[in-house]
Amino acid sequence: MSSEKFFINNANEIIPPVNDSPYERIITVGDVHGKFAKLRSLLKKVSVTDNDLVILLGDYVDRGEGIADVLKWVMEHKDKSNYVFLRGNHEQMMLDAFKYSGAERISWIINGGKATIFALRELNSKQIVPFNDILNFMESLPLSYSIEVGGRRYFACHAGVDPAKPLDNQDEDFLLWARGKFFNFYDGDDVIISGHSPVEHYFDYDANNPRPIKVPGRNIVMTDTGSYRRNGRISAVDLLSGQYWQSNLDVTGDIIFVCSGNTCRSPMAKYIMRHLLRSAKLDRDILVDSAGCNTEGGSYMSRGAFNELIQNNIPFDTHISKTFTQREYQNFKRVVALDMDVFNRVKEISGNDPDKKIRLIEVEDPWYTGNYHKAYEVILKGCETLLKEFNR
Repeated sequence: MSSEKFFINNANEIIPPVNDSPYERIITVGDVHGKFAKLRSLLKKVSVTDNDLVILLGDYVDRGEGIADVLKWVMEHKDKSNYVFLRGNHEQMMLDAFKYSGAERISWIINGGKATIFALRELNSKQIVPFNDILNFMESLPLSYSIEVGGRRYFACHAGVDPAKPLDNQDEDFLLWARGKFFNFYDGDDVIISGHSPVEHYFDYDANNPRPIKVPGRNIVMTDTGSYRRNGRISAVDLLSGQYWQSNLDVTGDIIFVCSGNTCRSPMAKYIMRHLLRSAKLDRDILVDSAGCNTEGGSYMSRGAFNELIQNNIPFDTHISKTFTQREYQNFKRVVALDMDVFNRVKEISGNDPDKKIRLIEVEDPWYTGNYHKAYEVILKGCETLLKEFNR
């Protein structure tokens, strides 16, 4: 096997000399944080079979734009015998937020919980996955999982362990939140596999190319490569070979809607198109996103667009605006500009549309007109026309 397939820093030191487990691969997956498109791209590369053991290290919720789809996927796979789902600190914060009030709830919302609230509302209101089923499942998740292979113990948890205590007697706080004491003082022979701490934050590391690592001098594997960051990925490591896989860096898909600020028209178009695709049972095959050509990103959807989607029973989760760049042009098959000024700006950004993929739906900006319903109707008609192309 080529050394390029190994995660860095002496992976061979922790690979068992013999595989006496019942599995061909033992694959650990780092933090997901609602990035369903990235999770999907990772799973395609890994190609899991029934002969593999897959251990997901927690933090399925919060921050990302695809939390509802991630939760659907988790619930669909939770009863598979070769999948292990561990609880992360963000699942714990969610549980605490619904169990208590005050500081626990505020802390969760500040750390990405608002996005999860929208996802839970969508899944529950459409009777896709009942709210209580998700909470009960999260409550049932174990905090750790261990397996012995080739005479060595491999211990998976979300964050880390207390070096002063046996692995079978760990405190919940360490398993969910550990950082400094764990990384600085754990020196056991058992291999600890953790997520929680993005590798580029803890070591002098290339933040533009984060990969899973074995901590130098310690039997610790770090798998969190910042899924929700612009240069982040979701990573998976096979403990039996040292091979690793990573999700695509960028979201790639079929349609990206573009307006100016990515807070009104383009998020409305994104959710309307997703709704139409879901009704046509094409939502798992066709990926839709949105962006703005005159924004630095980071803003939520406008109140007017929010209310219009609610009034028309269009499901949505948390939207956070982002900038349309050359990368978005390259990664999507169709780029739909929502007025002529945006069309010209997108054409300029793309280098004069070399792949001839930009098209126009002329929609007056409701941010200025105040007429969100008219914008909704125009966008709906344009999306219905696009849908016909996929149904041919």
